[in-house]
Amino acid sequence: MDGYLTAHLEEIEKTFQTLYKQVREMVDRELSESLFPSTEARVKPNPSILGRLFKSAKYPPRAVESTQERQLRIIASFKQRGLNADDPLVAALYRSLYRVLGSIVGKRGYLGNDQPMLADLIASHICSRYGSRLIGRQIDVWVRQAVVVEGYTLIPVAQNPVLISLKGTSAAGKSSLRPMLGEMINNLGIKNDGYGTISPDIWRRLLLDYDSLGEDYKYAGRLTSYEVIIIDAKLDHYIRGKAQRSNSTPHLVVDRFRFDSFASEKISRILHNTYAKYTDTMYMFFVITPPEATVERGWERGLVRGRYKSVEDFLGHCVEAYVGMPKLLFKWLAHKKPKFIFEFLDNSIEMGIYPPSIARGTQSQMDIFDPIAFIDIERYQKINIMAASPEEVYPAQHLLEIDKNIGFLQQCIKKIEHIRFVDLDSEKAYVTVNSGKFVISDPELLQTKLLNADLRTIFLVIAPEICNITE
Repeated sequence: MDGYLTAHLEEIEKTFQTLYKQVREMVDRELSESLFPSTEARVKPNPSILGRLFKSAKYPPRAVESTQERQLRIIASFKQRGLNADDPLVAALYRSLYRVLGSIVGKRGYLGNDQPMLADLIASHICSRYGSRLIGRQIDVWVRQAVVVEGYTLIPVAQNPVLISLKGTSAAGKSSLRPMLGEMINNLGIKNDGYGTISPDIWRRLLLDYDSLGEDYKYAGRLTSYEVIIIDAKLDHYIRGKAQRSNSTPHLVVDRFRFDSFASEKISRILHNTYAKYTDTMYMFFVITPPEATVERGWERGLVRGRYKSVEDFLGHCVEAYVGMPKLLFKWLAHKKPKFIFEFLDNSIEMGIYPPSIARGTQSQMDIFDPIAFIDIERYQKINIMAASPEEVYPAQHLLEIDKNIGFLQQCIKKIEHIRFVDLDSEKAYVTVNSGKFVISDPELLQTKLLNADLRTIFLVIAPEICNITE
């Protein structure tokens, strides 16, 4: 960074300033000609004396276009003008005019008359999108120079790209999976330098000078929240562009908290156009950790790494994650491509031990080892994020009853064609479900399982007919 990019910082800044000045002039000119014409251009000249003497017969007055209608019409025209433009900068100009002004009108209902402010917003948007690509091409030469001189390895594009994604709450213990991931990657025939890792921690370390924070080092994670979101989005665009040019992507390991992304239609479209379209196989691991444990582990992590979060943040992330997990699972199950292989892991155990499997499967089948964990995922959605002690985390007991938290499990049975309930130790199936129809596979093992009160309650709800075996 210091030897190859920082040394050229003045050149980079000059490129940006030159671009900003150019696009600001272009935006000012377009706004003045379309949305903010001068008063003189709008005033209709008075007719001459002869014109008044020989004026034609009166016709019914035409409907007058309101200011809002006129603004909407002009803004809508920017989209097509951008699509028709051959020059990339002109296309970027009209794309930003359409996006920024359209967003303002959509939110407020009108633009207002502060043309300089609107010009600033639009010019900044152009520089953020088009400018980032321009500067990217500029620094590409120096990055490639660093690769050669320092002996780095460029991540190769894969013939059959694999994406490995870790999903869990903050401080869920995802780092405990890294030895397993390394072994899996090797078993897939991927070399150690043959895949890329995406993690917010990498961005934070580059964005902040931790030594300069003093006593505020505890808030380092919060200080880069918006910046990490911006980098994350730009990375998605970069990978998509790379995939479109190469018709493939590198092998990727993704460790980032992105459940909220799938509520956004725009980001969802980007992810599908990149990962679903070009990835051959996606492995997704859902790490399940009790909310109160994430608070404790988060504090212990802070003591080691110097990065802290509030209890409210940890518990809020838990709610967001456990609400998002079922949505994310069913989202990818609904697609035939890429091949989707998932696993839920119970990380309530002691740190440092590889977590046992709760369930694993693909688009067409799933093995369930711990049905109770599916109940817990719904329970974790109902916690009190303002809790001041472990005892205040969970709601009243009647809200935690199995029959009030069994929806996720029932959805799995409804949406996944083949399901097996399997004993983790013996790997024997005791109940199979084919298209919603329950069949007892091992009566003796099922009878043993139903001695567990919680398991018995679960099966009494989802398949009461098979519980008669113990009567």
